[in-house]
Amino acid sequence: MGGLRSSGPGSGVDGSPGISDTTYDGAIVDDMATEARWLNDEEQALWRLILAGMRKIDRVIDETLLAGSDLSSSEFSVLVSLSEADGQCLRLRDLCAGLNWDRSRTSHQITRMERRGLVTKRKSEGDARGVVVSLTDEGMRRLQSAAPDHVESVRRVVFDHLEPEQYAHLKAFMEGVIAVDNVPGHPDFVGELNAPDRTDAQ
Repeated sequence: MGGLRSSGPGSGVDGSPGISDTTYDGAIVDDMATEARWLNDEEQALWRLILAGMRKIDRVIDETLLAGSDLSSSEFSVLVSLSEADGQCLRLRDLCAGLNWDRSRTSHQITRMERRGLVTKRKSEGDARGVVVSLTDEGMRRLQSAAPDHVESVRRVVFDHLEPEQYAHLKAFMEGVIAVDNVPGHPDFVGELNAPDRTDAQ
């Protein structure tokens, strides 16, 4: 099986691969120079640092929650959402939207949490197809138990390395990332990865 290869110095999957030396199944792919917006060395290093940071944050949060309260990060996210809702309950579709999860993932997660006594679910009044998810006393107890260590981990891995004047810049960056919709899996994906994103035109 052939593949993308480059003999150019400093080449990589993310960065500029030395297009003149790059082949795919033996064919020169010079047109990739205009089709792909390769990362330069500085951008590639930053991208890999972002990935490493994301993995570190995820790992620290997951391990803290499991060690202190036997909760997964997904369970914790659901419990937080329910605890902040009116009456500590949400329609399943609203929970999906708030967590940015699809219905299948959310439904399976709620089923597992219901078995653990963390939440309950019931049919929505006046809507036979609607489902309402509610926080149980046990779910609230576990959330309150987990919160102090969780917050301490968030501070150690994120906020202890930021100055208050950096918050606005990081907030703007993350809001820009979240606003991107021209990507596979998003309902607004137009089918061309290198097409301008709608957020760029606003």
